Amino acid sequence: MIWQERRSAVRHAVELPIRYRVLESGAQSQPTRPQKTKNISDTGLLFLSTESFKVGASLELSLPVKEKVLIIEGRVVHSSQDSESKLFRTGINFPKSDSVFKVKMAEQIYQIDQYRKTLSKQEGRVVSEEEAAHRWIEVHSSDFAAFYKS
Repeated sequence: MIWQERRSAVRHAVELPIRYRVLESGAQSQPTRPQKTKNISDTGLLFLSTESFKVGASLELSLPVKEKVLIIEGRVVHSSQDSESKLFRTGINFPKSDSVFKVKMAEQIYQIDQYRKTLSKQEGRVVSEEEAAHRWIEVHSSDFAAFYKS
């Protein structure tokens, strides 16, 4: 199956670690093995899964961020099998604005940590989280400015 774009929201290609479980009335599935997001937008995210989901299904997503885990609820808007990987491209919509904010913050924290690791390698020293955050904001804050406007 060839993937055809249907959304108009700007997406950011980023791989964040994620776990999910299906929320059903009366029963809840156990969290699955870790997955990774493929992209996020101001309305939802896309991840690859080994299982297909019904459109409209509610999922609880868990995003680990440092010592915390952000819990976000979303609804499946599409789930179709990728012909190459045989995994299911699963699109999630966030009906609550606080869920969107949590995902945006998780992405930013993850990117700052990756930036810190890169700086540490480049400079041959351990760059602190605080220093990396300040430097990342100086370099990348304009990239996120439009994304945070609702």
